[in-house]
Amino acid sequence: MSASADFQTRTIALNHGSGRVPALGFGTLIADAATTVSATRDALEAGFRHFNCAERYRNEREVGEALQARLAGGAIAREALFITTRLWNSNHRPERVAPAFAASLDRLGIDYLDLYLMHTPFAFQPGDEQDPRDANGNVIYDESVTLLDTWRAMEKLVDGGTCRAIGLSDISLDELRPLYEAARIKPAAVQVEAHPYLDIAALPQDAFDEIDRIETRQRYNEVVKTGSPGFIPRSR
Repeated sequence: MSASADFQTRTIALNHGSGRVPALGFGTLIADAATTVSATRDALEAGFRHFNCAERYRNEREVGEALQARLAGGAIAREALFITTRLWNSNHRPERVAPAFAASLDRLGIDYLDLYLMHTPFAFQPGDEQDPRDANGNVIYDESVTLLDTWRAMEKLVDGGTCRAIGLSDISLDELRPLYEAARIKPAAVQVEAHPYLDIAALPQDAFDEIDRIETRQRYNEVVKTGSPGFIPRSR
């Protein structure tokens, strides 16, 4: 087997003790609907089995169309796929998490998700508008919900069996620290026993300081145009 073929089929065990994630993943941030369908179809043909989706991308239905075409024909088993999608900022309130998750499942045309991520740690004004702005063009944040509130609601999805794992993306150490401390100090609050992948060991202060000195904060796709591409200002 060639090194390339080996990489295509390689999987990595998940830390919580159940399941494996394909090492090679296909991102679906594609602007055009028709291109999304054809690109996802081509990725399947090329051997990709991990698909990285998001509510924010507004193309879950097109990704699902391509996936369903292969699943329906029996060419690929659902168990061979690893599907990730993300909760967007306007659905951070706990009562909005489950409906947002169910809507993503429906658009993708699947009955369970392998991984559900919180897209960013920022909560926006709840509603159907993904990029809520005030009259001056400033993002409208939702100060009434915390990162831990949203995480607890996501945990219930895992308990329900339709979500295999949860996680966070685009998050700095400062935003992660309250969740990490809650998991370490109050295990019941975030169900560490039920989800051992949250059992994070304490880091020494010098490790935090070293990470904080990293200055690079750049990405090349403008998901939210508020300052540096793809990043939302820390100040509110």
